[in-house]
Amino acid sequence: MDLNKETQDILFLKTEKLIIALIILIITYIGISFTRLPKVNIDRPAAAFLGAVLMVLFGVLTPQEAISAIDFNTIALLLGMMIVIATLEEKGFLTYLAVKSMSIAKNPKGLLIVVIVATGLASAFLVNDAVVLLFTPVIIETCNLMGIKNPVPYLIAEAMSSNIGSVMTITGNPQNMLIGMTSGISYIDFFLYLFPIAFLSTIVLIFIVYFIYRKDFNQELKIDDSIKINNFDFKQMRFSLPILIFTMVLFFLSSFIKLEIPMIALIGAVLMLLFAGVNPSKIISKVNWVLLLFFAGLFIVIGGLQRQAF
Repeated sequence: MDLNKETQDILFLKTEKLIIALIILIITYIGISFTRLPKVNIDRPAAAFLGAVLMVLFGVLTPQEAISAIDFNTIALLLGMMIVIATLEEKGFLTYLAVKSMSIAKNPKGLLIVVIVATGLASAFLVNDAVVLLFTPVIIETCNLMGIKNPVPYLIAEAMSSNIGSVMTITGNPQNMLIGMTSGISYIDFFLYLFPIAFLSTIVLIFIVYFIYRKDFNQELKIDDSIKINNFDFKQMRFSLPILIFTMVLFFLSSFIKLEIPMIALIGAVLMLLFAGVNPSKIISKVNWVLLLFFAGLFIVIGGLQRQAF
């Protein structure tokens, strides 16, 4: 009888903690989904951090278990890529890439294709948020210089192409990084599976945007040759660009050389900080620590639920 009672007590305690974990999960996702709550100042990272603290506060997880729940592989991959992107941004490479791509276009239809292809490819190998932030002002300026009155079709194409392109690789966006780290799929396999989907989606996107905004693509243009790169010196890229290429090659070879993807990202980040000719403190200050906190908090919340459910 004592054994049965002890078992019942354990089951009751387990059920109680599971219910608490579910309630905390719901509170967390309400905070993530609805960032404007009455008399409450909260955003997504704050909601995830709140959920993580509540998991420990109510005994769903011990502090040690909470730390163990964090997937540091994903955090390391995010951190490494943020440093790489911040260095390239500091060196002006992403702006150069955007301006050079836009300068190829000679008419509205050509500009549409260039925007979609350039944004998609850049987002596949660089974190898509940074690509959109840097490409957007270049697209608007290009439209002004080419006499395009309505930049909206190109900006919509950019946003959609960035999402489509980022699907192709593990390093395309934070969600892919999480999927890649938890699934254990290799970088090249991920690319081979997702490239056909991204390619077909890109073709479809070109036709959809063209069909919806077809009137905008038939206007007469004044071509302004002043679309050019100002004050850009390739000498300042003599280290950072080879490091980027080296890092990307290692990503594709990771399954053959038995080197973990997060470690490759960190190697690339360290090489950038040491040899790219940047101020390391300035680059590190550009890291999106809020996003890293968001993921860490979310890992703890999910870890608490998993521990009590299984």
